[in-house]
Amino acid sequence: MDIRVKKTMLRRRNYFIKKKFQVDFSYRFIILLLLEAAAIAGLFMYISSNTLTTGYSNSTLTIKHTSDFFFVPFLLIVAIVAIGIGIATMVVFILLSHRIAGPLYRFEKIINEIGAGDLTKRISLRKTDQLIELKEALNILMESLDQRLGRIKNNAAQLRELITKNDPSDRDKIYKAIELLKKEIDHFKVASGSREE
Repeated sequence: MDIRVKKTMLRRRNYFIKKKFQVDFSYRFIILLLLEAAAIAGLFMYISSNTLTTGYSNSTLTIKHTSDFFFVPFLLIVAIVAIGIGIATMVVFILLSHRIAGPLYRFEKIINEIGAGDLTKRISLRKTDQLIELKEALNILMESLDQRLGRIKNNAAQLRELITKNDPSDRDKIYKAIELLKKEIDHFKVASGSREE
């Protein structure tokens, strides 16, 4: 088997991409599930507290308050259902959370690379991933930044070339190059280093 295929298979078995996000969400879901189970049990006990139930216990007919009669079996059923649904939901969530955690991981990685100055990066997601609209918006942003900064670099190179020639007849070209450069730079609003003329 090819090494790349093995690495891909091993990577796909890692179900925790953004571990903190996935674990925190799972814990919160379990807490919510336990609160719901407690609310259902409490509501049942409250509603049934003023009713009587007849039943057989070891061949003896007994009459008890419904809440007393069903307390242990009801709690057992609620606990089993809560645990079963909790485990099933956690498994499903962890498997499906790749569709959110995976894109979040990719966004973070690409944004860090852009922050380091590489505007050639683009985000690619799988068809089953979530946040496709955000991916498209970020890719449009990166494409726009790449084009604008490319034009700024070209204008700066032309300006440098004109200045190094030191030809007095190129004075109008230098001013025009400076204006083009300023126009491209002024497109960006910045919080630091800005100075109004």
